[in-house]
Amino acid sequence: MPTEDICQNFNELRSDLVLLYELKLGLSTCEYELQALRHQYEALAPGKTLEIPPSLLSNNDSTVPAEDISVRPKTLSEVIDVVGSAATPMQSSSNSKSGVLLSENVFSRNSVISPEKSIASCHLQHQPVVHQQNPSLNNRPSLVMDLPVQHSEKSISQFKWQQELLMMRNTCQLDETTPVYNLSNHGIMQLFELREAQRLSIASSFMKKIEDFEELSRRCDNEDCLRKKQELQERLVPKTESQTDIEMTIQRLQDEAKLRIQQKEDQIDQKLKEMQTIQEKELQEDLKKKTLELQIVEAKRRNEISSGRLESLLKSLKESMTSCLEKDSFLKSFEMKLNRVTALKTQFQVVASSLNYGDPLSSTVRGENIVKQIEDLVEVIKEDISKNNAIVQAKNAPAQPPPEPTLRSSEVKQEQRSDPHERLQGKPIDANEGHKDVDFVHKEDLTIYSQLQAELQQYEVSAAAFSSDLSLKTLRFELQKAVLHPVNEISDQSGQHLQDKLDRLRNLLQGNAVQISSRTVRANEHPGGYEYCANLLARRLVAQGEDQVNVNPKAAFPIAAIISELWLEFPVFGRLVLAHFYRQCPYIVPYYLPQKEGQSNEDYYKSLGYRYSGGKVEQQPAYLKRMSGVVRLYAAILISVPRRNQPHPHGLEHAWRYLAALLNLPPRNDITATILVEFLTVTGAAMSREYGRQFQKMLHLICTDYFTMIRNVTPKGSGGGPVTRLEEFLHESITKGGIPPPAGQLPPRFW
Repeated sequence: MPTEDICQNFNELRSDLVLLYELKLGLSTCEYELQALRHQYEALAPGKTLEIPPSLLSNNDSTVPAEDISVRPKTLSEVIDVVGSAATPMQSSSNSKSGVLLSENVFSRNSVISPEKSIASCHLQHQPVVHQQNPSLNNRPSLVMDLPVQHSEKSISQFKWQQELLMMRNTCQLDETTPVYNLSNHGIMQLFELREAQRLSIASSFMKKIEDFEELSRRCDNEDCLRKKQELQERLVPKTESQTDIEMTIQRLQDEAKLRIQQKEDQIDQKLKEMQTIQEKELQEDLKKKTLELQIVEAKRRNEISSGRLESLLKSLKESMTSCLEKDSFLKSFEMKLNRVTALKTQFQVVASSLNYGDPLSSTVRGENIVKQIEDLVEVIKEDISKNNAIVQAKNAPAQPPPEPTLRSSEVKQEQRSDPHERLQGKPIDANEGHKDVDFVHKEDLTIYSQLQAELQQYEVSAAAFSSDLSLKTLRFELQKAVLHPVNEISDQSGQHLQDKLDRLRNLLQGNAVQISSRTVRANEHPGGYEYCANLLARRLVAQGEDQVNVNPKAAFPIAAIISELWLEFPVFGRLVLAHFYRQCPYIVPYYLPQKEGQSNEDYYKSLGYRYSGGKVEQQPAYLKRMSGVVRLYAAILISVPRRNQPHPHGLEHAWRYLAALLNLPPRNDITATILVEFLTVTGAAMSREYGRQFQKMLHLICTDYFTMIRNVTPKGSGGGPVTRLEEFLHESITKGGIPPPAGQLPPRFW
C-alpha cells in the first residue's frame, strides 16, 4: 500500500532522473563545442591537430562499466514507470511512447487536479497490492499498482472513471492500445524530448557549418597553392611573349596591311580622277576650240553681212546727197549728222579689222550696233533731204505761195532757253507729229516707247479685275507683302543675303508657293494674280530709284543686279521694268515729251514725272534729284555683270545707243545736264573700257559742241547748278585722263 513516504521518495527519484538527463544533455553540448573548436583550430593552422583530453569526454567515464556503454540509452518515457489500476487494461505496444493517467479524481467535474500535483497528495485508504506484471509494455518491466475498489461505495463514483474512459475511446480520443500515465510525468517527458530534438538539430546545423567552412578553407588553400606554383614557374621559366601580345601584333599587322591597301586604292582613284580630269579638260578645250572656230566663222560671216549692209547704206546716202537740191546750204545745216556717219563708219572699220579671237561675237555685235546707228542716221538724213527737196521745189514753183517764215537761229536759241513751265503757255505740240520732228524724240525710240506703254497698259487691264475684287483683299495684301518685303530688304550686305532675296522673288514669278507669315500663297492662285504681282514688282523696283538711290547712290547696284537676273530669266518681266522706267522718267528713252493739244498743265507735268501736292507742282531741285536717282539705277543695270557669264539682256550697247540718241537731240534746261552727269558717272568707265577711242571722241564732243548748246539753253541768272556740276565733271575727267569706276559697284564674284 503506497504511503506518503513512498510517494515522496518516488517523486524525488523522478526529479533526480530528470536532472540526470539534463546533465547528460549539457555534457553532450560541451562535447560538440569542443569538437567545433578543434575543427576551427585545424582550419586556421593547417597541418596541426588539437587533441582533446579523454577525461573531458563522456564515454571515457571510469565509473561506468564498459558493458553498459555499448547499451542504447533509454528515453525519458522508458524510465518513468507506468501507473495503472486493476480496471485499466494495459496492452503491450512496442511503438507507444505516450499514455494517460486514470484515477478516481482525474475526470471529476467539481475539482481539477493540477498536473503539478504530487502523487503524495492523493488519499489512498487501501493498501495497494504490488505485483510484477508481464513486461510487455514499452519492452521494459513495469510496476503496476492495483488499487482495490471500495466495496462500501458501489454507487456512481465506482464507475465514473470507467464511463469517462469509455466515452474518450468511443469518441476516438483514446484507442485500446493507448497506455495511461501520470499527467505530470507525461508533460515533463514531452518537454525534455522536444528540447533534446532542438539540441540535436542545432548540433547538426553547427556541424554543417563546420563542414562548409572546411570546404571553403580547402578551396582557398588550393587557389593559394596554384598561385604560388604559378609564381614559382614565372621565376624559374624565362618570360616569353604572351598570347595577348601575339594577337595584338597580328591585329597591328592586319591594320597596317589594310592601310597600305587603302592607300594604294586611294592612289589609284586619285590617278583615275586626274586622268579623267585631264580628259575632261582636253574635251572641254577641244569643244571650246571648235566652238571658238564656229564663232569666228560666224563672226566673219556676220561682219561681211554688216560690211555689205554698210556699203549699201553709204551708197544710198551718196545717191540721196547727189539728188539733193541746193546741196551747199543743206550740208551746212546737217554737217554734224554727216560727220557722225563718218565717225561711225571709221569705228566700224576699226571693230571689224580688230577681231577679238577670245570672244569674236562681241566685236561682231558691236559692229552690228554701229551699222544700226548708221542706218538710223541715214534714214534721218534721207528724210531731211526729201524735205529739203520738197521745200526747194515749192520755192521754185511760181504758183505756190511763199513759204512761212522760219525762226531765226537767235529766236530758236531763245526758245530753247525758256523754261518748260513758260513754254506751256504757247501752242501745244501734237505728239503724233513726232516722226516729222526730231527735236524731242527719235522715230525708232518713239516706236519702242509706244510699244512698251501699250504692253504696260495691257498688264494693268489684266490685273484690274483682281485689284478691284473686294473678296480678294486678303490675298492681295499677302501678295503685296511677298513683293515689298524682299524688295525693301535688297542691299549689298552679303552675297548670300542678295541671293536669298533673288530666290524669293524668283519663286514668286515662277508661281511657286511663297511663305508669308503663317500662310502660303501663290501668284497664280487666282486669275489676274500673276499680272498683279509682276506689275507691282516692276513698279516697286523702279520706284527704288526715287526712294533709295537718290538718298544712297550705292544702293543702285544691288537693286540693278536683282533686276538684271530677273530680266534674264523672265524677258517679259524685263520689258515691264523698262516700260515703268520710261513712264517714270521719259528722258531715259530719250524723249522730251511735248504738251499735247488739250492737255492740262497738271497732266503734262505728271507725264514728265513731276509730283503734285495740294494743287502745287513739285519744286525743280526735288524733281531733278528724283530723276537723277532713276537715271542712276537705269545706268547701273546697263553695266551690271550677269552671273555664270550669261549674255546681258540689256547691256552696254544700249548705253552707247542711248547716249548717241541723247546727243542727237537739242538739250533742255537743267534736266539734260543732270542726266548726263549721272549717266556718265555710272557708265563712263565701262564705256571707255569697251569702246576706247570712240568713246573719247564722244566725250570730246560733249565737252565742246554739246556743252555749248547746254549753256545756251540755260537761262541767265538761273544759278545753273546742274550745268556747273556737268562742267566740273567733264573738267575732272579730262584732267585725270578718264572716268573712274562708280563708288559702290559690286565686285565680279560678289555672289
